Amino acid sequence: MMSLRSILLFVAILALSQQSVFAKKCKGKECKASEDPSTAEDPSCPSRPHIIRCAGKYLDTNKNKLLERKELETAIDTLPWYGRGVLKIIGSVDKIMAKCDADGDDAIGMLTDMPKTEDSCLATCIKRKVFKAAFFPECEE
Repeated sequence: MMSLRSILLFVAILALSQQSVFAKKCKGKECKASEDPSTAEDPSCPSRPHIIRCAGKYLDTNKNKLLERKELETAIDTLPWYGRGVLKIIGSVDKIMAKCDADGDDAIGMLTDMPKTEDSCLATCIKRKVFKAAFFPECEE
């Protein structure tokens, strides 16, 4: 019988192996339309602006337009155990902060850091899709 760790590792490897299928970066014309909140999002590839708006609504609990380390940790802690396990295999809070916190102040500025980290933070469709599914699947912002 497979151990829980083996199952989580298998799921993470499967998700990462599918990344090449979904790894198109949404830049240029494709995502410019999605920057308009009135334009319907492509569920197979949510745009970064959509993810940023949803993170602001669902994860930025003090509404200061910063996703602080503590807010991210709290959001991860509210996930079911299997979601936390897969998320930790894919990327820890430290890794997320390293990729998304451009100025190193331990908070991801939605208006300041996110534009500067376009190539490193939630840069692929699969990462945005997984992030949305984990934290705010119902978001239509």
